[in-house]
Order: sequence, then structure tokens, then C-alpha cells
Amino acid sequence: MLDQGRCRWITGVLALFFSGWAVLALAASDELRKIVANPSISSENLQQYVVPLTAEELSELTGIWQQHLSGSLEEFIVLNEGLEGLDEAQAKKQRTKITDFSNEIERYTDNYQIVLFAWQSKGASPEELTVHQTYLDSTRRASLKETDARTLISLVTGWLGSKDGGLGLLLQLAVFVMALIVLLFIARFVRKFAAKGLARVPSISRLLRNFVLTVVYWVTVVLGLMIALGLAGVNVTPLFAVFGGLSFILGFALQDTLGNLASGLMIMVLKPFDTGDYIEVSGASGSVDAMSIVSTQIRTFDNQIIVVPNSKIWGDVITNVSAAKTRRVDLVFGIAYSDSAPQALEVLKRLVAADLRCLKDPSAEIFVGELGESSVNLFCRPWVATDDYWQVYWDLTGQVKEAFDKKGISIPFPQRDIHLIPAES
Repeated sequence: MLDQGRCRWITGVLALFFSGWAVLALAASDELRKIVANPSISSENLQQYVVPLTAEELSELTGIWQQHLSGSLEEFIVLNEGLEGLDEAQAKKQRTKITDFSNEIERYTDNYQIVLFAWQSKGASPEELTVHQTYLDSTRRASLKETDARTLISLVTGWLGSKDGGLGLLLQLAVFVMALIVLLFIARFVRKFAAKGLARVPSISRLLRNFVLTVVYWVTVVLGLMIALGLAGVNVTPLFAVFGGLSFILGFALQDTLGNLASGLMIMVLKPFDTGDYIEVSGASGSVDAMSIVSTQIRTFDNQIIVVPNSKIWGDVITNVSAAKTRRVDLVFGIAYSDSAPQALEVLKRLVAADLRCLKDPSAEIFVGELGESSVNLFCRPWVATDDYWQVYWDLTGQVKEAFDKKGISIPFPQRDIHLIPAES
């Protein structure tokens, strides 16, 4: 058991210790109040110092900055009214003072707004904030109303030449433009570098390669743009919040577009066709010109452009005519029953053998295919390179007509024999 004297001694030491901490805390609090109430404090420092203040302290601080602004505005008005009756030299000195007070009013207004914003974030009521905001609006109107034209021109000229005004804005714009130019150059370089890397992957389709290069280019541009805005002094943090909200909204609004995007990615990865291929899909046929993330552009033989959504292509049967390197040309020629079929077949064989575009392997198939109602139909099926298909088709058709005419082989048109049976009397 401790005796009473020692207990009293320990109690005194603890009381002295805690009272010392209380005094230090109170002194620190008083020191902070002096700092945030100092008229010469910068806006950057004030934004940091108001963070630990309570709502009650911030309410008191708004009144202090209101007094600072009010006093500076009174001096500003007095100086403007004193311009009357001054000579040119005195008026020039007076306007210099007015300009200084105008800059001071602007700084006080900014700090006043900082304190109000901090107070709002810590529970200030809208009614309390409205009173101060109304006061700020009235001070702006009053300062503008009391400023004469020459002083106003001087203020504008001074703002244009200051680092915190027009000159600073011009420098920020110049930095942004230069960063944007460098950004576009870097984006093109990154795309070219990515193209060289993708060229080493032979299995990738041209559609997928173009899509990847486009994505790489625009991702580089967007990221570089964020950096350029940051260098120009723009706060880009709110932009990420905006992008997040927009992505959530667009996800619901553009469901069909996202379906087309998914279908486009499947087409690019699985490669049912590629750029330049001749395809038949969704009732359209032609050569694939280009493909975006949502649609495929098809060019017909008569130069019409057909844009088909990717979801319709992926959900339908796709016929890729150009997928194989070779194709079989299916030709049918009809001759009369009175003509010699072996002679006509020999003519077809000679024409196919003479055309160097017709492949030897696989060999052409030429035979009597069917006996029609008005003609004997000869089938001619040579194999050609896919790119030569239509040219060989058209050339052989014309050559066969001329060769049959020379040999006296007729190509009959549909006809019928009608026998009339007289009716018995």
C-alpha cells in the first residue's frame, strides 16, 4: 500500500502532465487560428490548414475573412472616389494603389470561398452559406461598379500580363499545345511499333491487327491527353469520376452496340473472313472493305457500300468465297439433240487446255451432264485461282459461243413440239 503522501505526489505529477498537454494543445489551436486568419496567407496554404478545423471554428473563420474583405473593399471604394480632381500624375499613382487593392480583394475572395467550402463539407446549413454567398456576389458587383473605365482597363492589362492571369493562361495553353503535338507523335510511334510486333504473328487477321492498332493509338492519345492537361495545370481527378459515371450509364444505353462489339471481337479472333474477302452473309454479298467495332462494310460488284451490324453477321451463316486459294468454275452449255456431243466436248477441252489460267491439278471435268427438255447440257468445270474466277467464267462463256458457231454447233432455245389431233366428226 502506498502512503497518502506518495499518492498525493503521484496525483500532482499526473495533473501537471495532463495540464501541460492541455496547454500545449490550446496553444497549438490558438496558433492555427492565427495562421488561418492571417490576411497574407496564400490560398494553397489555407486549403491545408482548414482541414483540422471544426465546423464551429470554420464558422468563426468565415466572419474573419468577411471582415478582411469588407475592409479592403472600403479602401478600394475610397480610392476610386478620390480619383476625381486629381491631376494625371496623382491619378496614375492612385490607380496603382487601386490595382493593388483589387488584387488583394481577389485573393481575399478566393480565401473566403475556401473557408466556405470547408465549412460546407463539415455540416454548414444552406441558409448559413447563402448569407455569405450573397455577400460575395454583392461585393463583386460593388467593386465593378466603383471602378472607372481607365482603372478597369489598367486592371485588365495587369491581369493579362501577370503570371496568375492571362500570361499564365497563355503559358498553360502553350504547354498543352506542345504536349499535344508531342503526344500525337508518340501515339503514331507506338502504333508503328505495335504494327511491327503484330507483323511477327502470321496467324492474326488483318481485321484484328487494324483493331488492335486503333485501340493502341487511342489509348495512348487519351492517357497522353490526361498527362498534357495535368502539365497545363488542369485537375484531371474529376474526369475519372465523370468517365466512371458515363461508363455505367452507357453500359445500359448501348447494349446493342456492346453486342456488336462482342461479335466484332469474335469475328476478329476466329477469322471467318478478312479484309478483301468475298463473302455472302445476311442477304448481302461483296468484298469486305473495312470493319469497325460495331459494323462491317461490304462493297458490292457495282460499287455499292453495305454496312452490316456485327451481331447480325456473327448470328448468321457466313459464306466466305475467298477463303480457299482455288475455286471451281461451273459452266453449263446446251447443244441441240441433232448436234454431235463428242465434237462439242472436244471443243470445250481444247478451249480449257488453251487457257493458262485453268489449273492442270486438279484437272478440269468436262462431260455430258443431263438431257434437258430442249437441249443436251454439257458441264464444264475447270479449276482456277480464286482471283481469276470471274474473269475465266466470262472469257470461257464468250469463247465457247464463238467456237460453237464456227463448228456449226447450235445452242438451242427452249422449244416444244405441239401435235394437233383432229377431233372425230
